[in-house]
Amino acid sequence: MTRTARKPGPTAARPQPPKLNIREKVYHHLRSRMRQGEIGLADRLVDHEIAASLSVSRMPVREALLQLKHEGLLEGTSRGFVLRRFTPADIAQMFEVRLLLEPAAAASACESATLEGLAIMSQATEASIKAHESNDIIGYMEANDLFRTTWISQVPNRHLASMITRLADHVEAVRLATLRNPKFREWSLTSTRKITEAFMDKDVEAVQESVRFNLRKAVAAYYATQDSLIEQQNNSA
Repeated sequence: MTRTARKPGPTAARPQPPKLNIREKVYHHLRSRMRQGEIGLADRLVDHEIAASLSVSRMPVREALLQLKHEGLLEGTSRGFVLRRFTPADIAQMFEVRLLLEPAAAASACESATLEGLAIMSQATEASIKAHESNDIIGYMEANDLFRTTWISQVPNRHLASMITRLADHVEAVRLATLRNPKFREWSLTSTRKITEAFMDKDVEAVQESVRFNLRKAVAAYYATQDSLIEQQNNSA
């Protein structure tokens, strides 16, 4: 059957987002740093140090750190907070849940996508292509993150969108590790192109299948990376 591309409806007028308070700004700042790989497993997040670096008081920083801990992204220690460490079993179970949720969420996002959202997805895809071709790992990760957060922002069910975002953040270390490998970055880029094309065509079935493809490739990249690390450890033993 020949697909006929359908143009998305007009962009609905959106109210201006509310201004963030200091705690919310600190929270989003830390989340952004996590997504960009600027905070690693060896780093300690200490409230008074972060407060000094951001020129804010200690209390909102503490509240932001506790929120991240409540969401399962951080663990408390005797001195500050650290990124939560997940076992391979944890990672596998989270990908299993994502496979259940994300295809359907992406389908609903495709149906309600705005011209503005589609434009940002297209721009992020082009930025991903350029970054990959120039071996700009950080640039690719930034473009990939923008692409993902944009399509998720089109999901009408905000509770579902929030849950997907949180699950993805839990395996952020996996994404950062695998995307440093050119082979796995090529897999990611192929998925990004497929998803973008399906969104542009308003092809809900293709969107769902492309998202499934992306998640399965992400799982394969994760296990391949784990196997490589184990082999390196055995060789150095």
